[in-house]
Amino acid sequence: MSKQETWTQPQITERYGIPRHMIKKYFPRGTNRHIRTRKGQHYTLYVWTNGQLQHALKHPEIVKFLQAQAQKKKDEQDIFQIQQIYNDYSPDYYIDKAKEKNRSFVLHVGPTNSGKTYDAIEDMKANTPGTYLGPLRLLALEMYDKVNASGIPCSMITGEESLITEDAEIISSTIELCDTKKHFKTAVIDEAQLIADPFRGAAWLKAICLVDADVVHICMAPEALDYIEKLIKSFGAFYSVVRHERLAPLTYAGSINGYEDLKEGDALICFSRKSVLSTAALLEKNGFKASVIYGALPPESRRNEVRKYLEGKTTVVVATDAIGMGISLPIKRVIFTETEKYDGKRFRTLSTAEIKQIGGRAGRYGLNEYGEVLVLGEDPIIERRLDGTVRDIEAACISFPRSILQSDYPLRLLLEAWQRMPRSKDFVRENMFDAQFLLKKLSQIKIKPPRKKKGQSADKAPSPQIDINKLLEENRELVYDLITCPVDVKSDELVEYYVRCSEAILRGRYIPLPDFGTDTLMNCELEYKGYDVRHQLLRRIGLPDEYSHVRQTICEKISEFMKEDKDQYIRRCRYCGKELPIGSIYNFCDECYYYRD
Repeated sequence: MSKQETWTQPQITERYGIPRHMIKKYFPRGTNRHIRTRKGQHYTLYVWTNGQLQHALKHPEIVKFLQAQAQKKKDEQDIFQIQQIYNDYSPDYYIDKAKEKNRSFVLHVGPTNSGKTYDAIEDMKANTPGTYLGPLRLLALEMYDKVNASGIPCSMITGEESLITEDAEIISSTIELCDTKKHFKTAVIDEAQLIADPFRGAAWLKAICLVDADVVHICMAPEALDYIEKLIKSFGAFYSVVRHERLAPLTYAGSINGYEDLKEGDALICFSRKSVLSTAALLEKNGFKASVIYGALPPESRRNEVRKYLEGKTTVVVATDAIGMGISLPIKRVIFTETEKYDGKRFRTLSTAEIKQIGGRAGRYGLNEYGEVLVLGEDPIIERRLDGTVRDIEAACISFPRSILQSDYPLRLLLEAWQRMPRSKDFVRENMFDAQFLLKKLSQIKIKPPRKKKGQSADKAPSPQIDINKLLEENRELVYDLITCPVDVKSDELVEYYVRCSEAILRGRYIPLPDFGTDTLMNCELEYKGYDVRHQLLRRIGLPDEYSHVRQTICEKISEFMKEDKDQYIRRCRYCGKELPIGSIYNFCDECYYYRD
């Protein structure tokens, strides 16, 4: 107990950290002291005796606050200690492992549509067994189809599904499922410039360093070459560089004013699902048949839309930046209807790398002599950045060290400390924001005690409510698998379903089925994502998915919606109901803007 006899509000706040509003609310009224300053001003100062202070400190809300403050202080101390451990984690672990392997590398460097992946695949087909490692299921599926069509048995393994072919000589998979224990003659690692991506880049670093193959082909954009050369030199492997040029030249061809300037074989680029559907509806209303491609569409539905275009059932494509990777189409002109996109935090101008990646889809070798990039309206950003230079990659991404789960620190602090680590010039740390978010959602689960059984004695003490935080810590390995499941955290409905599934797993119960319905296109997309989340969770706990066939049924339902009239998706002025033109970024027309009150 302090020997101080009286306390003022600033003194209490400084000593105990209790804010002014809590003192005013929970402390007894202090004694007034009228103070007069040298300038003759008067003000009232409240003073509490030591006894009043000690009594107030026992108030339940004050006790709760002080305990929280003490816990916060302890957490900060723990985070500091954890960060000292993280200082020892760097790419050196993978580099040391890579030094133990006897491999040679072929670095294929070039822009989109330069044939770099084609050449690597042809070498792999001639030197089996082999493995293809790509960023998307669509790419893995494309390789699966092409390799099997060439007469070489191929299997596909992704997080969403597995297509196993008997006596397969080649395995096509997404990069995260790289099999580092099996030996191959040839491996192909595609889109290696993603090694710097803070969410998925660690998978490329791991594959480059640990895939066990005699020859490893690495396909990349030019900006990744210097770093990957430096990485390979660090573990002393032999490598050669093959530079590829675009097979069909790419040029900037100016601007268009509207759908009347469109031609068959055009691809219009928007940056939201709503814009894609609205643009497709306007085009169909004016005589064009459009295939639509956007991120929320299931992979199989995207594939169906591509097939319609290839078969001539549609004449133009309306897509988001999902078209920039994993979709190969005979497109002559790529037309940007927008030059800004929402990246989850804010609207921003398209980067040079994005414009090159998307614009590079124009001009299919063998079908078009050249490709053209245009913009809707007058905007110089596309022309300027299409010819610009992408900044070289300077660091790879390292994954969150799973081994740290064996420590005694709470999982929430392990993630918090990782996220708060200072930036390094040598590497990028995997972004664990989504895992943090999902862990917080799981910690908010309120598990009720089991109901009293019929005939149970009434005087028996009721079961206490299960402590969810204790349950999470006792199963932290399982919980880590759950919170690293790919979930669209921007969808409240999907996150709520994920939490219900995770709770069922933690309690050893049946995992519920999604119930979003299939009465609308949006609900079908949610329903598919729900079944995908359920499949991913089951795979993580080693259980079969008895409902995997349902996703195909949902894709068929989505295809039916795509055949229907899209007039309902046309964006209209919020005031007069007039159709808004393609590429409009506002929700009202020009007339309503100029004549508004």
